[in-house]
Amino acid sequence: MKSTKLLWFDLRCGLLQKAYFFLIPILVTLTSCLALSAGAAELDQLEAFHGKVTPGFVDFILYLYGGMESYIPAPGSLFTFPMRWMAVFLPAVLLTLQYPFRDMQGFGQQILIRTKGRMAWWLSKCTWNLCSILVYHGCIFGTAALFCSTVGADVPGVFHKELLYAVFQVRKDNLMPQETVWPGAMLLLPVLVSFCLSLLQMSLTLLIRPVFSFFTMAFIMISSAYFTSPYFAGNYAMPLRYNMVCKGGVSMEIGVMLSVGGMVFAVGAGCMVFQRYDILNRDTLS
Repeated sequence: MKSTKLLWFDLRCGLLQKAYFFLIPILVTLTSCLALSAGAAELDQLEAFHGKVTPGFVDFILYLYGGMESYIPAPGSLFTFPMRWMAVFLPAVLLTLQYPFRDMQGFGQQILIRTKGRMAWWLSKCTWNLCSILVYHGCIFGTAALFCSTVGADVPGVFHKELLYAVFQVRKDNLMPQETVWPGAMLLLPVLVSFCLSLLQMSLTLLIRPVFSFFTMAFIMISSAYFTSPYFAGNYAMPLRYNMVCKGGVSMEIGVMLSVGGMVFAVGAGCMVFQRYDILNRDTLS
């Protein structure tokens, strides 16, 4: 089977047949947009918050991807789990968890046995993986843009830092100077991190069962929420943790390099492992 036909098969079976799954980012985004709009309306009524601010597209995206500020354990300091942030990234890795190895048990196994095209099969699955994550986050951006057009908000608009600091209840002593410029790229780095985690999960599933691979990604994200560290990948998917936003934050530049490097490593390492993978060993696929 030609590579293009194999890729089309993967996109049709692995992506189009799970179209219902993309309701998750749409609903999460819609709920988030409504929450930020309500939060902005409440702040307008507070005397301590001067000036009316109408959130725009970039505000809605940052509110969804923002995560949480650095957590500093201290007596009386409670850790508030970033549920909205997790509701974005955990379903993304769950979306790409099972299909490649279910395909290996079915039609894909016949392709591998008859053509011995392991590299083509693996690269096709990697492309399917990236397309799935791209569509997933595309649903988030598209829903936010549609919401803005419905309520008359600006697209793309500008960053309203004070609004975001207020709704996230960020400590003022933890912030960088207000004149620090926020680049538009901070909206895209969380998506790049999502690409990386999804590919790493797929490669890891060659060594352990899919459920354990998923729990590994979940552990990384949960640990990233608790620890502000350049060694936990999830920090690079939280704009509130960037060093241009908060003191002691992580570097966006390093985040881009690590994400791209992780993607290349996942594809390459997975390809080498898959060349020696026992495709008839069904026990590793459950």
